[in-house]
Amino acid sequence: MASPIATPARQDGAELFGSFHLGDTELVLPVTAVQEVVNYPAAITQVPLAPSYLLGLFNLRGRLIPIVHLGQLLQLPDGGAREAAKIAIVEFRQGRIGLLFDATGEILRVQPEQKVSFSEGDGSAMIGGALKLDGGNRILQILSVDALQHLHDMPIPKVDANESGRQRTAQGQRRQGVSFRVSDTRLALPMGAIHEIIRVPELLKSVLASELCLGMLNLRGNTVPVLDFARFLGLPCEASATTAAADFEDPRRIVVIRQQEMDFGLLVDDVESIVSYRDEELLAIPSFHPDRPPLFTGCISRAGMPDIILVNEAALLSDTIVSELTQGHRALYTLESEADRGQRRRGVRETYVTFKLDQLMGMRIDQLREVIDFPHEVMQPPGAPAHVRGILNLRRKLITIIDLRALYGMKGYADLPGAKVLVVENDEEQFGLIVDAIENIVTIDAGDKIGVPAILRHQIELPLRNDMREVVELSDQRTLLLLDASPLKQRLSSRALH
Repeated sequence: MASPIATPARQDGAELFGSFHLGDTELVLPVTAVQEVVNYPAAITQVPLAPSYLLGLFNLRGRLIPIVHLGQLLQLPDGGAREAAKIAIVEFRQGRIGLLFDATGEILRVQPEQKVSFSEGDGSAMIGGALKLDGGNRILQILSVDALQHLHDMPIPKVDANESGRQRTAQGQRRQGVSFRVSDTRLALPMGAIHEIIRVPELLKSVLASELCLGMLNLRGNTVPVLDFARFLGLPCEASATTAAADFEDPRRIVVIRQQEMDFGLLVDDVESIVSYRDEELLAIPSFHPDRPPLFTGCISRAGMPDIILVNEAALLSDTIVSELTQGHRALYTLESEADRGQRRRGVRETYVTFKLDQLMGMRIDQLREVIDFPHEVMQPPGAPAHVRGILNLRRKLITIIDLRALYGMKGYADLPGAKVLVVENDEEQFGLIVDAIENIVTIDAGDKIGVPAILRHQIELPLRNDMREVVELSDQRTLLLLDASPLKQRLSSRALH
């Protein structure tokens, strides 16, 4: 019998655990010990004189697997209907057993300091330790794999060592993946591609948000953009992304992917099980986009069970949308350590007036002449373009009042009488730029400014795109879009009244 499949080594010493529910109790097992998770079988063979916690044997692809009722073994209340239950296949050196439980939980990435091992004693204790999560507010018990393989009166089928060796020679390495549901489609990712799986928290707002990008989350100091995987795949969206955060009844999960320090999350409708497969067992899936790498490696097809499409993690990570979202968020929202800030050479300090125009924007204070209230009366020049609100006589100087929302293709002002006007000057000509409100005056380091990521530029109307080419992250973690008055004034001078 093959030994449990090892997951890729993690340089930070973290270990992956899978959690599952038995009634109101949540337990965990090391992911390396779980071969796969399957539905409750349709046919079970009873074993005479078996202990009460042994439900019987079932046939899994030509191999008999004993099913252990964990609730009875641990003296826990019965979880309910068997038809909805799951079986986790745990593999030992000498065989396999199936563990009956009610529902899958999460895949948890645990640091060494979060794990507490109990004294082993004679090795018969079913609980071998505990995980301390969320600062110790959440305690999960670790099921002892060693105790499971030494259960009394368990019919563990033996496999001839020579036959096992011949099978390993004839067939490729068996791999593990995590399967999940997106709409009515079942997909899987290789275990090594998954950093961890978490419940859906309250997502933070992002300037890169769109129909595909739902926002971002802060995962232990790392910024992780969250992709609506259903929309990304062109599948019907089953549930709203606004479901209450940390709702334990919400089956949705965020699958966090990390490769070469690139983090992003996939919102899926339900994480179902751990599946095993060999490369030669995968059914080929035709590629519908010959100009890019196929997104799917193949199909895992098993008798009596839904087919599972295996996602090609390399193609997913190299996808243009995923790459731009990940790199854009990393550029905009990655927080520097104090040491990094001290080492980085500081640039020229610049002062900006910040204002609202749908989003938080700023203009260098040296580009402004003054800020005034929106005038109640202005002269209406005949034949003026839609973005010209009128002409204002300000202290014997004519100022052309520019409707920035009209100029940039935005919806109208919600409170025009309460708006403010930024007065800018170009040679002898002055313009007043209407904004929603003035917020603050801030000083930033020129070295902190970064170019607007390509994915954000694509979402901006062309006129605004020409005037806004840089952004900066403020100390309160908000993103400030920097509006350059120079190209705007040049464009207005040549066309404002034409």
